[in-house]
Amino acid sequence: MKLINMIFIVDDDPIHQQIAKIMIERQGICTNIRVFSDAQDVLDHIRQHADKVDELPDLILLDLNMPIMDGWEFLDEYSVFHDQLPKQIRIFVLTSSIDEKDKERVRHYPVVNGYLTKPLSKEIIDHLS
Repeated sequence: MKLINMIFIVDDDPIHQQIAKIMIERQGICTNIRVFSDAQDVLDHIRQHADKVDELPDLILLDLNMPIMDGWEFLDEYSVFHDQLPKQIRIFVLTSSIDEKDKERVRHYPVVNGYLTKPLSKEIIDHLS
């Protein structure tokens, strides 16, 4: 299993944040996990550290339904500048939505590597590394 240097969990629900963090830590694929409740904070972080590879996540687990800035708005903004970053960040949508329309809509974002449903499981995490 390949280790991941840094993972960002982007979810406004503290319970889902904690579950995801604990599951990732238990699987031992990453020890550097940052949690964000607002997608705008993640965009700001990426833009502020765009020249520092070590400050950028390798993987983002992104919830779709959040207040302030939702996952869709994040993907729209990130899609504009992602190719200017010094490394590719893998993004997995992690949502409680099982709506086929959401799955179809996610397919239109080339920056998204996969669509995962909550809660995270050992099997799902194994596919991330």
